Amino acid sequence: QLQALRARLPRATWHHYEPAGRDNARAGSRLAFGEYVETRYDFSKCDVILSLDADFLFHGPGNVRYAREFADKRRVRQGQASMNRLYMVESTPSVTGAMADHRLALGPSAIPLLARRIAARVGILRGVNAPATTASATDKWIEAVAADLELHRGTCLVVAGEGQPPVVHALAHAMNES
Repeated sequence: QLQALRARLPRATWHHYEPAGRDNARAGSRLAFGEYVETRYDFSKCDVILSLDADFLFHGPGNVRYAREFADKRRVRQGQASMNRLYMVESTPSVTGAMADHRLALGPSAIPLLARRIAARVGILRGVNAPATTASATDKWIEAVAADLELHRGTCLVVAGEGQPPVVHALAHAMNES
């Protein structure tokens, strides 16, 4: 239809705007992989999940499947006594945050720094933001998350929220790859 319109009106210009697009996720995948990729998660294989402001249980592509897989790993059944663990960093309360085992409320501008610090702690980045000499609650939280991610390497997942800048998405991809 667009081609037919352009044929009829050759001097017309076409402008496209998507206010709720996934531009940050796309740009983050390009930073991480050199090309745009569409990420699909498998929560059925996750023992530890770190959500960086991603309300994956309520919003976004795949949220119904993600909620089912997440919930299935939370059920204690005969012969299965352990559940998955969810760490949530968010700037606004969310459905996923309400389900979190460990939740940290941070302003939106602080989440990229936190993602860098966690990535540095798990060995993705070297020499980024050495821990402060006096431990704050955030430092302790970072230490606990990083230790859990390292302990469950291969069965953990890091998810970045749609509103996070591309660098946070790229760091999430790098931690998942690691």
